[in-house]
Amino acid sequence: MPANLKESKTLNEALENLKTVLTGTHPRAPDTIANYLSVANQFLTWVADRLPPSALDIHRYFAHRREQGLSENSLRTHFAVITKLCQANDWKFPLSARDRPEEPEETRERAFTTEEIATLVRNKDKYSDGERFYLAVATIYLPRRIEHARITKRDIKENTIRIQTAKKGEKRTHRIPDEILPYIHTYHPKEKARSTMSAMFQRICEKGLGHKKPGYGWHSFRYPGTTLIMSGLAKAGKDITLVGYFLRWSRREFGRRFAGLQIAGAYVRPELLSTDPFFVDREVFQVHPFLPFWRKSSAG
Repeated sequence: MPANLKESKTLNEALENLKTVLTGTHPRAPDTIANYLSVANQFLTWVADRLPPSALDIHRYFAHRREQGLSENSLRTHFAVITKLCQANDWKFPLSARDRPEEPEETRERAFTTEEIATLVRNKDKYSDGERFYLAVATIYLPRRIEHARITKRDIKENTIRIQTAKKGEKRTHRIPDEILPYIHTYHPKEKARSTMSAMFQRICEKGLGHKKPGYGWHSFRYPGTTLIMSGLAKAGKDITLVGYFLRWSRREFGRRFAGLQIAGAYVRPELLSTDPFFVDREVFQVHPFLPFWRKSSAG
């Protein structure tokens, strides 16, 4: 068999094995699969027949991509992909977590001001049904971009919506408040690519604020919303850990957020204080900073 044909077969098999892992017991979102396979293909093409790759191969590849102008954040993604590629093919990954490119200091999306969010809601008539749907979800449930992208019509049942979480967070079915119910039921969502959600976000900004918002994204609702909900709970004398359940935090996130209260994520279950399955939602909605914007918008 010619060397180049053998090499091609090996590369294809490696990609197929990665695809099998990504679509197997814990399937990833379609755009995640496509991105992983694209990155893996670039790496395999570069490394050619030097399989499994050595530590020096990987270091040289990262130096090569950095010289091409790839950002440190993108290189972190490449590191995760190559790690998964090795796992999928039973190759020993020759590097450790300490070798992963460092996260840039400024990676977080910027936060909206309360007035900007109020303006976006006030201009609801300028959006399509889909844009109104995702704006309502973004301002009330504060999901991550990938959690937006995973919502389908099967997740919506009369007056509830289920959020498929990311980052090992707890999946949760939320009550839909009356203020946004009409906007939820006039649109039937399908799973979308994250790039599609990013483009939609900028369209909403352009229509609602009059211009796009570079450096902003769906997390720009989550940052101020989290802070203001925690403040509202505290002022109302309510348990501030309710914010973690409402935002579907993982146990690790509970520990990170509530330093010294790491057991909160494992043992404290405030919703057990009531037989109401939407106890957490009702408590949070009483202090939710953005829900009144939809109430005023509906009345006007």
